[in-house]
Amino acid sequence: MSKELLQLLCTGDVHLGRRPSRVPVENDELSVRRVWDRFVETALNREVDAAVLTGDIVDSENQMYEAYGALERGIQDLVDGGVEVVAVAGNHDHSAFPRLARSIDLNGFHLLGQGGTWDEVQLNGPDGEEAARFVGWSFPQATEHASPLADLERSETDGPTIGVLHCEVGSGEGQYAPVRRDALARAPVDAWLLGHIHAPDEHREGGQLQLYPGSLQPLDPGEPGVHGAWLVEVAPGEITAEKLPLASLRYKEFALDVTDLDAEEEIETQVLQSLREDLAGLSDRWPELSHVAYRLLFEGRTNLHREIEETVGQMARSLQPDVDGATATIEAFDLETRPDYDLEELAQGDDPPGVLAQLLLKLGDGDVDDTRVQTLLRRASKATSKVYESSRYEPLRHDSETREPPGREALRSMLYKQGLLLLDELHENRS
Repeated sequence: MSKELLQLLCTGDVHLGRRPSRVPVENDELSVRRVWDRFVETALNREVDAAVLTGDIVDSENQMYEAYGALERGIQDLVDGGVEVVAVAGNHDHSAFPRLARSIDLNGFHLLGQGGTWDEVQLNGPDGEEAARFVGWSFPQATEHASPLADLERSETDGPTIGVLHCEVGSGEGQYAPVRRDALARAPVDAWLLGHIHAPDEHREGGQLQLYPGSLQPLDPGEPGVHGAWLVEVAPGEITAEKLPLASLRYKEFALDVTDLDAEEEIETQVLQSLREDLAGLSDRWPELSHVAYRLLFEGRTNLHREIEETVGQMARSLQPDVDGATATIEAFDLETRPDYDLEELAQGDDPPGVLAQLLLKLGDGDVDDTRVQTLLRRASKATSKVYESSRYEPLRHDSETREPPGREALRSMLYKQGLLLLDELHENRS
């Protein structure tokens, strides 16, 4: 370890014991455990000084024993390889991580701030002089409504101080250790390595690094983009951060314009060709990527709404193209298309297609003040809430997109798309 340059490999929100949703369950390459192993291997290969874990490394109490083997083995390998491990517990592993830590008796492993009190550890260089100091705070229970920063005190040190905290940065209100960015910036630390938010975010506040590494492996479609770990380098007067794309999975929204499609058989061809081209570009740029779960967004004017719904629905159940070892699936698709006939002209009639066209114009324009639209939204909300409250819905509550019942805007979009399919039927029969 050099006093002049300290290298840290940082990750958080690993959620060992949980599997990413809406991807092939038989593909073990997509497991969180495999990417955790890749994180450990990367830290050892790069010979970093410390691996920093910012909380929620274990998914929950229920997954503790499933996660234990991978976590223990990884920490053991890191310490044996000369890499110090500095960690805090988050809201998901507030109980499980300390229990696991008690059975991992290693001098190079430091779980800071147990019981909700600030703790620190000093990392020394080969000459015995202090290279850096870490201060950290762990969740004592599943929720924490107060900011933990009020109790932070720092010992005098000539070297850099790195804060490690699992928290929600924002307004200063919430149930997961809420803190304000300006409060973080005023704290006596040179950089913050944070956990809880799954979207990677490298932020500077008054020159101070406030880094959310994000989830190591994305866990559901609500976590799009590139995920992995961050290499943080601490030098005199400068702290830099570089994203390392270690994740094997990516969730991606992909738009397709179907305006020029004239026949049903063209749908499958365009979808397959477009996915292959995009997958080739992604796998070429991100070598660690082994799977992309696409959410297709169909745009443009077409009279093939029903055909798209049926064809892509079948493709989503079975399609899995392979490009140079990387595969793809369709995890969902949305129809944001419009009819290729004049909806406003159709709405002039007072027959069923005309009445439905009138309603669709209001739904499409977001006119939620219309009495009929309000009635539809109320009925849809009541129906979806009933489904959400049922016991059979429980498995879907682990997915960020289905954790809560759909809101007003989501219901409006759903009604609009279903209305288009119905209008296609009515318009076809009318013609």
